Amino acid sequence: MAQRFHLVFALLIPCVFALQAAAQGLPAPKKLIEYGWDVPTPAFVRAHIRDMEQRPFDGLILRLPNLGNVFTVEKWDDAQYAAALDDLSSIKWDKFTDNFVIMWAASTMDWFSDADWEIVRHHVGLVAKAAVAGRCKGVCFDAEPYGANPWAYTEAAHHGQKSFAEYEAQVRKRGAEFMRAISDEMPNAVVHTFFLLSLFPAVANEPDPARRAEQLAGHPYGLLPAFVNGLLDAAPPGVTIADGNEIAYYYTDASSYYGAYHWIRQSALALVAPANVHKYQTQMQVSQALYVDHVFNLRQGMTLLSSVLTPEQRARWFEQDCYYALATADEYVWCYSERMNWWENRDIPPRLPEAISSARQKIAAHQPLGFDASSDLKAAQQKLEAAMESKLIRRTAHVARRPGDVAAPVIDGKLDDAIWQKVQPLEPFLPYVDNPGPVQGSTRVRVAYDDASLYVAFQCDEPQPQGMQVRGTGRDDSGVWLGDSVDIFISVGESPEPFVHFILNPRNVQWDAYCVDKDHDDLSFNPAWQSATAIGDKVWFVEAALPWAQIGIATPKPGATHRANVCRQRMPGDERLTWSQVVGGFVAPQYFGTWMFE
Repeated sequence: MAQRFHLVFALLIPCVFALQAAAQGLPAPKKLIEYGWDVPTPAFVRAHIRDMEQRPFDGLILRLPNLGNVFTVEKWDDAQYAAALDDLSSIKWDKFTDNFVIMWAASTMDWFSDADWEIVRHHVGLVAKAAVAGRCKGVCFDAEPYGANPWAYTEAAHHGQKSFAEYEAQVRKRGAEFMRAISDEMPNAVVHTFFLLSLFPAVANEPDPARRAEQLAGHPYGLLPAFVNGLLDAAPPGVTIADGNEIAYYYTDASSYYGAYHWIRQSALALVAPANVHKYQTQMQVSQALYVDHVFNLRQGMTLLSSVLTPEQRARWFEQDCYYALATADEYVWCYSERMNWWENRDIPPRLPEAISSARQKIAAHQPLGFDASSDLKAAQQKLEAAMESKLIRRTAHVARRPGDVAAPVIDGKLDDAIWQKVQPLEPFLPYVDNPGPVQGSTRVRVAYDDASLYVAFQCDEPQPQGMQVRGTGRDDSGVWLGDSVDIFISVGESPEPFVHFILNPRNVQWDAYCVDKDHDDLSFNPAWQSATAIGDKVWFVEAALPWAQIGIATPKPGATHRANVCRQRMPGDERLTWSQVVGGFVAPQYFGTWMFE
């Protein structure tokens, strides 16, 4: 029944969009555009456009050479820009009808500096002028900061003096200026993005507005919704904004695409100002993303699901992704790749062009996909997990009971208590088994207990302290676990599930949840537990006391066992480290080690 529903839904969606498009005077066909590490310059496109248009796309995203970081405050080279304009105006487009000029969000600007924003507006206006010169459909904005992050309140220049609400108001104002810089040049522009509100499902699902604000204040992209509202404030009727839903890179089934469409169209309205709801509903589009490298096993240094698929199975998976991405996009799907090059005909995976063409033909003809790749993917997942589990290093440790003549530790983050001198550290932390590599930041953990509490102490060596990212400002902020942080997991009984989960960042912001299984966090679980952190020279420390009565675990008797793990996320080296090794993520109770209480 579920498969039949998805099939009918897949056939109906393009028809519904066609009716909407006809009513609005918009073109009904879905558009597939290309972007990746092979992003071309105008000069390259000018010289090769006839060959490029042989590829199965409706357009591409191109870049201005050495220009594109619009949030920087160094003015662009006018001579270089003039050369790009000449090339853009000379491109002889034919099949590629929907093309965009890219701009990025790496930032050196200050949201509160009018002088900085005069330069930003100038840059944005130049990109829009370039799009006009190239007869492009619009501009494309990548909000991911490849450098300093403009969206994180906790990293903002004035966050110590200005509240999050003040920053939201200012960023919304700048978002409106950003939009006007585009629409003044292109009043009917499509502003395509790789993600906007699609990034915030957990925040938008929080019913309490005050709690939503707290979560955004600690989120690494917490100021982005305010920017989106600014875009909407100033968007004239002819402008369309497309949310590219980058997370679709990793979808494996039809329901993920349909769920995302509903989420972006409906649930995300919780993050839209009431005055902008109508604009959001009428001028915001859902775009979808495809990731070639992920499906065709091109990502280096990673063990992917696609690594255990045959070339034919990878092509079926990509065709399925392409089909449902097109079915659930309002108009645009963007196809991203890294370690291949469409335009130089280099390293293109076998059957990739054919998979795209097949999916496009079926969508255009309102035909069903005709197959379901889920059985291939489920079998591959089982095969991959079995292969990874055979390599796992599973850990067991004895947890010492605090002797009666030794005081309980003072929870101050100093780790100078007598108990920590007596307790041996756990074995060294390990990287994920599916992403092996040398460990740059060593982590040592000590664990002890008494009748009252479980005590845990971390020493986290950090050879690159300038690269640390501390996220989250309030308890249970989602940002806490998006930056440098440590995790503690311990099962309630002898079985891995249910378990309790605790996270701390270097600023001692707490996150805790009761988990009946790995897929369900109960954040209403807020036990009273003590913690403290201290940051030293190339090291930071964590100390925690978890009272048994508070965390819902009976005081262990000698000989009792619990399943447990301790983990560390280290951002400077992009390291995910655990005591008992896991596959692909910390929340993996099936891979917890065993603590034996003495």
